[in-house]
Amino acid sequence: MSKISNGFLWSGVERFSVQGISFILSIIIARIVSPSSFGLIVMIEVFLSFSQLFIDGGFATALIQKKDRTDVDYYTVFLFNMVVAICLYVVFFFTAPLIAYFYEEPQLTTLTRIVSLNLILSSLSIVQRAKLTIELDFKTQTKAGLIAVIISGLSGVICAYIGLEVWALVIQGLVSQFIISILLIRFTHWTPKLLFSTDSFKKMFSYGSKLMASNLITHIYINLANLIIGKKYTSVDLAYYNRGFTVALFPSANIAEIINRIIFPVLTQLQDDRKKMIESYTKYLHLSNYIILPLMMLLIVLAHPLIEVVLTEKWLPTVPYIQIFSLNFMLYAVMQQTGNPVAAIGHSDILLKFQIVKRIISFAILIFTIRISVTALCWGIFVSSVLEVIINMYVLKRELGIGFLNQVKPQIDVVLLVLLEGIIVYASTMIVENSYLQLMIGGSLGILVYLIATYIFNLREKEMIIQWTHKIIERRDNKELKN
Repeated sequence: MSKISNGFLWSGVERFSVQGISFILSIIIARIVSPSSFGLIVMIEVFLSFSQLFIDGGFATALIQKKDRTDVDYYTVFLFNMVVAICLYVVFFFTAPLIAYFYEEPQLTTLTRIVSLNLILSSLSIVQRAKLTIELDFKTQTKAGLIAVIISGLSGVICAYIGLEVWALVIQGLVSQFIISILLIRFTHWTPKLLFSTDSFKKMFSYGSKLMASNLITHIYINLANLIIGKKYTSVDLAYYNRGFTVALFPSANIAEIINRIIFPVLTQLQDDRKKMIESYTKYLHLSNYIILPLMMLLIVLAHPLIEVVLTEKWLPTVPYIQIFSLNFMLYAVMQQTGNPVAAIGHSDILLKFQIVKRIISFAILIFTIRISVTALCWGIFVSSVLEVIINMYVLKRELGIGFLNQVKPQIDVVLLVLLEGIIVYASTMIVENSYLQLMIGGSLGILVYLIATYIFNLREKEMIIQWTHKIIERRDNKELKN
């Protein structure tokens, strides 16, 4: 198996085993803990997410993009991460009362001071993750992630069961980050040294700071919605909104991340051969959409029975948010991956300029819709995403000469198959009323229709499915022969 194929395999295993188990455990905790407790944690995470960006500073991506990276580069990034993390923790420790005052939630003072420890813990393993990603070694990340998520998840469930409510979520987060950082340090056998190179810092900062600024603008936009909802409405409203966002984000983000983690290093290796780089980009964007779009369609159609069965009726108000965000995250792969070829050739400054343009539009829509309702805000985010896709496609055309038609045309076959899937699954829910049966019949029927249509219309992923099926059969036969 090639290094890239092996990377895809373990990247997929890591994301869906680690994130999958984490998602299941979070559902168990959600069934026990009240929505208001989740809302309190989201309030804190609004501020912590910004801090995490400053800790990394875009240096992890800069290390991956840099061809002639040295040990000194790694040491420099590690020291930068640690110093910034400690400084930010001190800031949060003393400003925690202000956060509590802003939300009018006194308990946020103590919660913020404890949860902020995650900043220091996460800074310990940023360089290790970058090293493993450069080597396409996701097997090691999988081992560390699985151990961490199982131990921390069980800790969270036990704490929730004995009635610790919001502290169950705090303990789960801290235990998870502590274990994964320690394991990555041990598994990589990389020992940091107190070496800091000003020249190395300047070179990587020149590239990474632009990505950090771009990501910072996006995080401000995403978390501003959480901030305003938490202030203008209630912690329960924020919990419903955030749960709808995270449920819809889970399949799209994880699939896109699996492919992104492999493709960005591959594209950087092809940066001197634009033709091959564009071919690789188009191929893997189609693969992303082929997997993401049908799953999001299933979420749109089956959101109500899914929430009723999995999270219980107390979370049903989150259904409309899941449906709107599922429609929104159908665009996720395009939004995330169109910047990869541009970043791979080192044009992070171009991405930053257009990111500013996109976020000016997004902020305007956000400010207008938040005054109406939380639902209106969700639709505003969808409109912003559509405009973002159009702008991203323009940047790709400008920097690499890929025309709009050449970007859209390869994806049409997937879109048509997903529409067919959605119609058939929706029809099945009209016939069956029981939520459990709707999930079982609708989900199975949707996947079956999609796979059959893949064969009939001969999509490019057909050969990939056939090859994987043959490999699975061969491995099974080999095991039987050995036994």
